[in-house]
Amino acid sequence: MREKGVNSDIPFLPQEIIGNILKRLPAKTLIRFQCVCREWRNLFRTKSFIADHLGHSNHQNPCLLFHCCDWCDSRNLYCLDSEMQVWEFPKPPLHDYLKPYKIVGSCNGLLCVQSNDSHVSPHPLLVWNPSIREVRPVPAFNFHQDYEDYNIGFGFSPIINDYKIVIASQCYTGISAVQVYSLISGSWREVKFSLNCTECLSDESVTVNGIMFWLGSKRVGKDTDDHEVQIVSFDLANEVFTSIAIPELPGWTTLTVYEEKVALVSYMTNSELSVHLWVMEEGVHASGEIWSWTKRYTSNPYPCWLYLETIWRNEIVCIANIENKRTAVLFNPTTKRIKKHVISKCVCYPDIFNYAESLVPVGGMKSLQIFCMASTH
Repeated sequence: MREKGVNSDIPFLPQEIIGNILKRLPAKTLIRFQCVCREWRNLFRTKSFIADHLGHSNHQNPCLLFHCCDWCDSRNLYCLDSEMQVWEFPKPPLHDYLKPYKIVGSCNGLLCVQSNDSHVSPHPLLVWNPSIREVRPVPAFNFHQDYEDYNIGFGFSPIINDYKIVIASQCYTGISAVQVYSLISGSWREVKFSLNCTECLSDESVTVNGIMFWLGSKRVGKDTDDHEVQIVSFDLANEVFTSIAIPELPGWTTLTVYEEKVALVSYMTNSELSVHLWVMEEGVHASGEIWSWTKRYTSNPYPCWLYLETIWRNEIVCIANIENKRTAVLFNPTTKRIKKHVISKCVCYPDIFNYAESLVPVGGMKSLQIFCMASTH
């Protein structure tokens, strides 16, 4: 083997090692590193590197995004990182134009943002990647005035490698129409909703392995006002709805994800203030059901009221008002430990989303371009 001279040859690292180092860096750093050389700029745009960076970000640097205040106020965004530090999160592009606004979904570093401009119906949507400052305005969807309300879901299907926005419109008789927006096609299409007994869906949805899930209300019998709670799922790839039965859970219930599985967190309020975790398992069982539920955790009684929010780093996140301060209370089902962290900047009960930095493109424009366009109108 020829010995390389110190002055004659430039030291180098194999491309695999360089990629392994770079995927561990924050997205904002990688954006700056695009000017180092053409090879790096091209590397950061490849699907494989974007996926590797996202995987590392999700596992090593997951964050909680706190969206404070309500519709009628100027909303503030704060982030709780994996080191339990709270910092102010950048506001969406066109913040002043969209104000007030609401985050309606978070997936793989992308945020789906909705304006609440009372002069525009339906309220406009944006898909935004804060890390790379890229934003994509979404075309208006068809909203009929006879609909009473609508729910918005945002998720990703690895099968078709596409992000989709799902809007379920509701009237007094139940779900009346479903529209789906594809980030790849850039257009809306109407999808048939075949679950006739389902009358309404919850505001929040979760997506696991390309399937979007909501809590729904199902009418029991034709001539009765009785209802039971079920889960409604929507496969983002083949665009088919199904319903899934859930165990009877008294108290408040929220839908979330635990260990990459659909989960229910309930908060019993009848006799004791305890948090319970149920996880949905897939597989054909003796009863013929494809899904089953396993109870994985019950907390000791907690001394104050809690608002169920989500699961972050496999810990159940609740919000409590402790000594007049909004406090995140984290229950660990494995260690049984409980942690508290004051979210001092939030004066109200915030909306909470899981978030991780990513390089995922949205196929839109940079925030600065959007700002310049808005300033000319």
